[in-house]
Amino acid sequence: MLNLLDAPAATVKERAADNTVLVSPHHVSLAAGAGAADIISVAGYPTGRHHTLIKASEARLAIQSGASEVWVSLDASVADANAVLSELIAIREACPDPARLGLIVPDAPPAGAPLADATLKAAHQAGYQRLIVRSRKAADYAESAAGEEAKKKGPELAAATLPVLEFPAPAV
Repeated sequence: MLNLLDAPAATVKERAADNTVLVSPHHVSLAAGAGAADIISVAGYPTGRHHTLIKASEARLAIQSGASEVWVSLDASVADANAVLSELIAIREACPDPARLGLIVPDAPPAGAPLADATLKAAHQAGYQRLIVRSRKAADYAESAAGEEAKKKGPELAAATLPVLEFPAPAV
């Protein structure tokens, strides 16, 4: 996967062909036109401090423009679990199945923190398909004995029931 979030339009056009790309919402149509194999976009990125309706609109526009998946950023300063659940549901309603949604997990909250566990549960309840973390430390993948990729989660994500993916490094 190529992380082209910070790439200019010309770079997205050049590098998207036949690749899975992570692009900003305004570059989704460029990536689709360039023949990207799969397009992932973001909503509320990077701070999550956008109004819920803005995030939902951003996510829906990305899906309508050709993205198959949207990764959502949450405001790490929100301390109300109901507000988090409400926001995640609003975005899911704006992007119904088969659109895939991922939650960018706020920087490693302490293990067992009530809001951290509530956020992971809310993502599952709202129909999100994966969690995205910013460091390999939080999500460590290893090969299982059967040759399948198995999840081993750090303590920060022990309560997670969704697959965990590491946020890709920038490609430009």
